[in-house]
Amino acid sequence: MRIATVRILETERLEDLSVRRLTRVVKVAPANFYNHYASLNELLLEIAADYFEIFRDQAAHIGRTSANRTEALKRTVFYFVDFARSHPQLYRLMFGYIPDAYTYPRYRLKAGAAFEGLMELIYGYKVFTISDNFGPNDMAALGSRVQIGYGMYAMLCGLSNLFVANASEGPFEKTSDPRESIATFLNGILDAFIKGDLPRVLGAES
Repeated sequence: MRIATVRILETERLEDLSVRRLTRVVKVAPANFYNHYASLNELLLEIAADYFEIFRDQAAHIGRTSANRTEALKRTVFYFVDFARSHPQLYRLMFGYIPDAYTYPRYRLKAGAAFEGLMELIYGYKVFTISDNFGPNDMAALGSRVQIGYGMYAMLCGLSNLFVANASEGPFEKTSDPRESIATFLNGILDAFIKGDLPRVLGAES
């Protein structure tokens, strides 16, 4: 049912998904669904957890195959934003569609692990351990422990949200190579922070 759900979400909105709709696609009775999942939200959170695991693995692969952490960060940001642009419903599912998602243990574990992987890429060492049980929603603790990393995560989500909100008619969709244009755009933003352009701009005379 997970594969069928993902396929549906490639063309339809989360709001239009239902147990009846899903079981009609996989050709089983709705009652059969509840032999496997307690609710539709449970199925969706399992899918979200699956994709957080993919994110963690992909970030680790990028880290291993990049010349340095700056390159790895740029590639990871592009991967993240490109995923959101290409799969907006899955992105929404992973980031905020279901209220109180963090009360579901596997979702919290996988989302936290993906966040920990991003922090390790940025800082160059394992900032957290599994026993810390931190996730992106733990703002009070993370704000003091990984300020730069948390700020980068927030910027990453903000950029992704912009592309999700304009998935069909984004600012780069009419260019000859939208993905290349987006990569250039993202690299420019990251370079502004990496090279310290923000302090220069803020310090300039009005």
